[in-house]
Amino acid sequence: MKKKITIPLIVSAIIAGIVIALLIVFLPSYPRGGHPPQLGEKKAIILGSANDYYRKDDQPDFNFGNQAKFNDETNNWTVGVENNMYGAATSSELGHDGLPGVLRVFKGVAGYGNWEFIFNWTDFYPLYESAAYFLSAWVNISISAGGYTFINPPNGVRIGLRWLNSSDGVVRTDWSNSVFETPAGWILLNVTSVNNNSIGYEITRLQLVLAVEGNMNGNELILFDDITVQHWTPPPISIPIPSQIDADGFPAQALQVYWILKNHSYSDNNIFFMLYHTNDTDININATDGIGNDLAKAVIDVENDNVNASRFMQELNVSFSGSFASEIGSNDELIIFITDHGSNSVLGDGNATFHFEADDSFITETEFINLVQQISSKSMLINIDMCFSGNFLNENSNIGSSWYNLPNTPDFILITSSADSLSWYWRDNTN
Repeated sequence: MKKKITIPLIVSAIIAGIVIALLIVFLPSYPRGGHPPQLGEKKAIILGSANDYYRKDDQPDFNFGNQAKFNDETNNWTVGVENNMYGAATSSELGHDGLPGVLRVFKGVAGYGNWEFIFNWTDFYPLYESAAYFLSAWVNISISAGGYTFINPPNGVRIGLRWLNSSDGVVRTDWSNSVFETPAGWILLNVTSVNNNSIGYEITRLQLVLAVEGNMNGNELILFDDITVQHWTPPPISIPIPSQIDADGFPAQALQVYWILKNHSYSDNNIFFMLYHTNDTDININATDGIGNDLAKAVIDVENDNVNASRFMQELNVSFSGSFASEIGSNDELIIFITDHGSNSVLGDGNATFHFEADDSFITETEFINLVQQISSKSMLINIDMCFSGNFLNENSNIGSSWYNLPNTPDFILITSSADSLSWYWRDNTN
């Protein structure tokens, strides 16, 4: 079970802001010599609409076709390095999927051997700028007569992503870990690399590489099967690359706010929680806090593919029967917390948008303020944690001034994680 535990440092300042605002706004204050006013309820809307900082997309035409499964002959894998070994696609061997068809490499005589299979990815598929590419392959090492063996160093069996420039020169090759034996049969190798040009070269092509290199006894048989490729695309604005591409900062932040509110006596009946965390069942906010899985026992109202702009706007709409906003009373204290990707370039006029990873939908700042203005509550705290969140205060003069004129809410605080700029900082909470 994997744990994703890298979250942006900015969350610390945001959560501190929430706690301070809670103390200022939500602790009761009575008129001198008067009586307590009619008490309302503490209510909150929490939205975490993104999972990873990158969005994962399979390449189904490749992953389930003959180029990846080899159940029929294919001529699109070519030989690169060819040194004292032999290799080809063949249907005479059973693959990882139990069906005939593998890429096979074998060594006929003892000694050093080096072999590469290459698939020229950009001859068949587009290359996405700043996307992270994930390559995996199943590998089996045995002897030609059947049975266990191992390959002596240097590099054994590995797979790689090789980036080329416009002159077909190699910019770099990013390799997986090496394996020298597979005593239990098939083993999975994988490697992730980002298509970036930060090192000063123009990357225009990508090759998938399956490689074998080592000193051998002369009867080794290496099989490759079930190759898969994913490209992980970034959000709609450029962001620096985190140390872990698959880093669940967004659901971790939303869960951190949820548990803070629970510890401040907010009931689950009064928290409307929308959380996108597809394929992640174990989310750990901090590895040293003694809590194994912060997702466990959290009561979530809307999850994963249902977390979209349409549903969020519905729950903020006081006129929609049964929505969360329609049940907020004029004496209630309301918190709205949003964490997701933000952009100021989608609309073309510089105004901000919130983004939803599930269906690539978004809500504009105009749509958001128009819904919020209709909510009647004693007090309201809105915390927006996304890039360009400060845009809500200064980019559009009409919207900016309207934040200070919420006719139905006498006490109001708006906190944003940034100015009209990128909002990011990676913090590793593994230790």
